[in-house]
Amino acid sequence: MSFLKSRLNAARSQARVWRQKVSRRTGVRSSLGLAVFMYLSATACGSAEVAEDFFKGKTIDLVVASSTGGGYDAMARVYARHLPRYIPGAPSVVVRNMPGAGGLVAANYLYNAASRDGTVIGTVQQGVLFQPLFGEKQARFDALRFNWIGNANSEVGIFFVWHTSKVKTIQDAISTEIAAAATDGGSSTAFTYRLLNGLLGTKIKIVTGYPGANESFMALERGEAEGFFTVWTSMKARTNLLRNNLVRILVQFSMEKASDLPDVPLASEFVKSDFDRQVLELAEAPGVLGRPYIAPPGVPPERLQILQTAFVNTSRNEAFRKDLAMVNLEVDNVMSGPDAAALLQRFYKSPKDVVEKVVSLTKPAE
Repeated sequence: MSFLKSRLNAARSQARVWRQKVSRRTGVRSSLGLAVFMYLSATACGSAEVAEDFFKGKTIDLVVASSTGGGYDAMARVYARHLPRYIPGAPSVVVRNMPGAGGLVAANYLYNAASRDGTVIGTVQQGVLFQPLFGEKQARFDALRFNWIGNANSEVGIFFVWHTSKVKTIQDAISTEIAAAATDGGSSTAFTYRLLNGLLGTKIKIVTGYPGANESFMALERGEAEGFFTVWTSMKARTNLLRNNLVRILVQFSMEKASDLPDVPLASEFVKSDFDRQVLELAEAPGVLGRPYIAPPGVPPERLQILQTAFVNTSRNEAFRKDLAMVNLEVDNVMSGPDAAALLQRFYKSPKDVVEKVVSLTKPAE
């Protein structure tokens, strides 16, 4: 801070001297715009130089809001290996796992306790940054004040049925009841089923009690359930199911179709009103911002810009993408930090009645 103040004072002094010289020599008053330009140029150049020097010899903590072994953790570790080459000073990047409360523990830490000097960044589950909007009291942060490093992926959700099901299309699910597996009534899978029932008129019976995706797939094989909701990237990792045509994808949840699912309709194609379309868009929003990388509020702008640029450059790097592929992950529709922040702001401006409808669908029927 003292350095910036000294640069400010120096720039002001230069501007005064310049004005005096011009006034004496030409009798013309200096342009305020030029004086401001001189100040901004001096400050920007000095700040950029300091920001580039700052990271040398430092360690950046990359907080992951999940335990080791999952997709968020695996992707973060690949980023940690490749980010340093794009950050001036080549700092070390170390993953710190901080699971708990579906990602809220890490988000609360990043917002309220983490260092704000650029040496702590984090990745949280896709829905975490929407929790304040949906009234979650454990979310002790203002999501719009986080600094976005970038968004690594837009996750496309899919609802599918097992190959033995009589249901061939999403229209069939409107006239025929099908059982779909879920962890519990408050899970994201159960929420999606209620969304389909409420907006598209499907007749999905929610069958709970399956701890995770593996158990849900086993339920499909045993005939205990016909359908399940997951994300397309996770399904693609189960290559045997796709290769042997063991699943039939009925609909996808996203603003745009996945490039490799051109023939599967979007859920938005079946909604009946503008209000329902807005509800669906907000419900899909966490998937659009599917792999958020954020920093605490208050990170100096010059350092934040370095981190944002490094994230985009890393995401484009072929060696990075090959390392991701080795752990069955990919980055698609990478967003810059500013673009992701702008999109989150847009979702937070959703009409109150739309937000209330989404919140009501997140709660299981009593």
